[in-house]
Amino acid sequence: MFAFSDLLRRRCAVAPALVCVLVALAPAAVAQNSPHTSAHASDPAGTAGPLNTPGTPGTPLSLRSALEAAWALHPASRAAGNRWAELEARALAAQTFTPGSPTVGWAHRTDALSSNAGLREYEAEVAVPLWNPGVRGATQHQVAADRGALEWQLRSERLRLAGEVRDAAAQVAWARAECEGAARKHLEASALAQDVERRVKAGETARVDALQAHASVQLAQGQLAQHDAALVRALGQWRALTGQTQEANLDEPLPDAAAQTPATIVQNEHPALQTAMAQIQSARARLALTEADRRDPMELGLGVTRERAAAGASPETSVRFAVRIPLGGDKRNAAKLASALAELDAAQAQADAMARQTQADVAAAHAGLDAARSQEAFAAQRATLSTQMQALVAKSYRLGESDLPTRMRADNEKLDADLALARARIELQRAVAQLNQSLGTLP
Repeated sequence: MFAFSDLLRRRCAVAPALVCVLVALAPAAVAQNSPHTSAHASDPAGTAGPLNTPGTPGTPLSLRSALEAAWALHPASRAAGNRWAELEARALAAQTFTPGSPTVGWAHRTDALSSNAGLREYEAEVAVPLWNPGVRGATQHQVAADRGALEWQLRSERLRLAGEVRDAAAQVAWARAECEGAARKHLEASALAQDVERRVKAGETARVDALQAHASVQLAQGQLAQHDAALVRALGQWRALTGQTQEANLDEPLPDAAAQTPATIVQNEHPALQTAMAQIQSARARLALTEADRRDPMELGLGVTRERAAAGASPETSVRFAVRIPLGGDKRNAAKLASALAELDAAQAQADAMARQTQADVAAAHAGLDAARSQEAFAAQRATLSTQMQALVAKSYRLGESDLPTRMRADNEKLDADLALARARIELQRAVAQLNQSLGTLP
């Protein structure tokens, strides 16, 4: 490639090369007339400056503030009030003296359709259900267990949402870095194209170099438009999740080494583990209630009867007390008992699986953090070497010792190295966030 370029400069046989370059630039010229690049249509070199990047960040939010904003929009947060009200109503019902509402009955007896001797009887009764032995205490225990389960479910849902917020913030930061890198590449390509154009006018280089530089500008402009669209998508997802237009700062403190042991994770009340344990307690309470409630509630009745035996007889009033004791059996509770046992087995299996999953997540997060640290160190070294190389090649090009393709490769390598370093730093912040997430730590 270098020999061909030098030969062109020495012989000035540029006509065939110009034809090939112009044919290659035709699609780029069409793309330049698109609505996204209309601001640069009057600048064939693409030196009018970079495209406006969307969503210029202002003062960044903290991850905690972003999580609070997202939690206010979350369905679990909006339904939490009524769910607590439901448990409060159940607790009040379990504290009453009766398991249900009383019933009122009324009856009338007469012989008007038979002998018609004047028999008249009126009866009114009130029946109140009674707690079966052990059922009231089991019900109260069930409500208490459900309260604990709901509390940990909300905390676990909040932790899950924190993971989504962390991922969305990292995606926005990643897209922002890509967009800024593309904008910088477009600016530097435009500046190089202007310098090559000046050299062409001064007769220091061939026209083919200017065309090659302008093609590089068009390529950078297309990449910038692509990264702009990616940033718009990331910001849209961020706004949908948090309702905020401000981006979030990814910085999080690194957890202590003592807080990363399995025993400490349980002691620190990891929401996912504690939710699984609360589900076990709730299933056990439901099983105990099922075993205690083996028959329908008993009823205590009080009735008043007003009776006249015959026409002209004096009416008599009597009071009646009644107790109804339903007879229970295994058939009544067999299905409920089997269902309660199945829920307990499932809850215990879920708790065991969650413990294994948490340990695996912590191990994976540690490995990811170590890899991110190494990657960041390698990217920093590469960026330093690329910067030094680009400076030497740029000086050599200004002195006429290097050709344009060598200068362009050095510029691209420096920009790619800088972008790789920005990505590595974001990945390091993301790795710290993933370790905190695996440990159950909120921002």
